[in-house]
Amino acid sequence: MLKEKLYAGLRQVETIASASKIARMLSNPYKYINAILFRELIYKRKRKEKEVRAQTFLGSEMTLLLPSSTDIYLTGGKSHDSEIRLAKFLISNLNEQDVFFDVGAHYGYFSMLASKLVGQLGKVYSFEASPKTYRILEKNASDCANVISSNLAVSDSSSFLEFYEFPNLYSEYNTLDVDQFKNESWFTNSKPTAVKIKSVTLDKFLEQELVKPQIIKIDVEGAEYQVINGFRDYLEENAPLIVMEFLSEKRGNEAHLNAEKLLRSLGYDSYIIDRKGKIDQVKNIADFLESQDVESDNIVFRKDKAEFVLKSPENPRTNRA
Repeated sequence: MLKEKLYAGLRQVETIASASKIARMLSNPYKYINAILFRELIYKRKRKEKEVRAQTFLGSEMTLLLPSSTDIYLTGGKSHDSEIRLAKFLISNLNEQDVFFDVGAHYGYFSMLASKLVGQLGKVYSFEASPKTYRILEKNASDCANVISSNLAVSDSSSFLEFYEFPNLYSEYNTLDVDQFKNESWFTNSKPTAVKIKSVTLDKFLEQELVKPQIIKIDVEGAEYQVINGFRDYLEENAPLIVMEFLSEKRGNEAHLNAEKLLRSLGYDSYIIDRKGKIDQVKNIADFLESQDVESDNIVFRKDKAEFVLKSPENPRTNRA
């Protein structure tokens, strides 16, 4: 069965990711040495990324740019604990014929996972604002007939916005709000380039596409409130699950707190994802992140009255969160 196969593949990613550097190297010496030498020697000198194809735990390849996706290249998946738990959550809760929105898709890792889960009769809508990053997302989306990719920013207005693209190593921080990174140690030597991009609101997009997503993932580096505000009308009448990256106070989380406040006003409660991909309610996200001593995590927002069936990939029996 597909979900069991995906979950088994993800366990391998988790095993490699949690191993020592020596163990990771021994699992594939040529690939490991090649990737690390490129990142530490060639990229630091030339500042030019390298396009590669990598096998993933999905059973298919995807296009990447090194060094930004070294973890996928080496382990077959995103290896941060929060991203492994998010993958488990999606495996648990996305089903055939579902619709998934990936807002801030980067190279499309979670879009490709969703593509497998929703099947030929489902749809995945992937949004990536960065033109450089979108070039790779488009290649990966072209391998998946049910993925529709868009080089757009998602916001609370339909206009043209100034967007900032960082050098490849920090491309996952590409943002509309560059000021949040100016105190980071890497910022001085990795200044971004400003580009003009088109934006869209999800209220208008959903109305045009006539689809109702079951899950919406949001990872937009400081534009969370604008994304939510741009489809608050839709959220008044509908109850998709929303998964949003949430930063701790020490990383600067004003945008996340504002987005959280708006979601709560719309009837949403917040949940953390546990190690089995199930969710547990958390009342104060900022306090939770501080208690765990983590800088960020993926938080699930769900309306209390919405009847969502949550299943653990390790237990096919139906469970409630």
